[in-house]
Amino acid sequence: MSRRLLALSAAAAAVLTLAACGSDSAEADDTAEAAAADGAGACAAHEPLRFSDTGVEGLETLVLEFEDFRVALEEVTGLNVEFQPMSSRTAAATALEYDDLDVLLTGPAEYVVLKAEADAIPLVGVTRDNYKAAIFKRTDSDLESVADLEGGTMLTKEVGSTSGHLGPLEMLDSAGLDPQAGDVTIVPLSDTQLEAFAGGDGDALGTGIKDFEELQELMGADAVEILEEGPDLPNDLFIARVGLGDECAQHLEDSLLENQDILLEAIVQTGENDKYIGSEFVAAEDVDYDPTRRAFEAAGFDQYADLPDEDEQ
Repeated sequence: MSRRLLALSAAAAAVLTLAACGSDSAEADDTAEAAAADGAGACAAHEPLRFSDTGVEGLETLVLEFEDFRVALEEVTGLNVEFQPMSSRTAAATALEYDDLDVLLTGPAEYVVLKAEADAIPLVGVTRDNYKAAIFKRTDSDLESVADLEGGTMLTKEVGSTSGHLGPLEMLDSAGLDPQAGDVTIVPLSDTQLEAFAGGDGDALGTGIKDFEELQELMGADAVEILEEGPDLPNDLFIARVGLGDECAQHLEDSLLENQDILLEAIVQTGENDKYIGSEFVAAEDVDYDPTRRAFEAAGFDQYADLPDEDEQ
């Protein structure tokens, strides 16, 4: 075969290869689009989807903090989305169970409750920078470890706060202390825990580690220190009601993960959700929230402490 024929043959083979690759790529795109269309179609039966956040009370505040996100969510899912304000996680559980709420942004503690009471579906986790609990002590305290708190008193934030109550209780549990058995007296306070500790109450303070700076301002930088820093807490997350079905839930999960830059920008650009600056959307699995279940057990809420069997994890 002449060199010219060889060259023509090679060129033809290359064209055929490129055509085949292009065809495969187009088929893959068509398959993905078809899957997205199927998911959107499954969700369409539930339109408009009702969205809320358990940390926000009242429609006016929900609109202020999440209107840009609501609009962006409509665009990336191809679905109509409206607000459904919730006054508490109890109200959210009832709404999920009775099909009055479809998608919810919530915290780890709330998710554990909503999973137990309404079989909520975890969609996507939302990371938070430096999201962990800590136990603080006064600098002149004799405490050297969390175990030294036995027989003492620890102030916390209100009952159910992930970083300010459950996180510190899980730290006690890890140190072998059981508040339910009286090893440590827990005093939950509603947003006054910092002032109370600064005023001399309690032997230690369990709260979010981000409260350290404010605590130093109240007490003086040299008057307080971290006794122990807790591990990273489970992520906040988007959840869906089980009644949406698997196809719709998968469509929402894919839409959130594939468009996270747009959606996260919409969440933080209002200036009302700075805790999500630098966040990412990540895969969310129920087992990720087992540490929170253990904290519920330490707090005496056994109904939320059931862990899956090992063969289910």
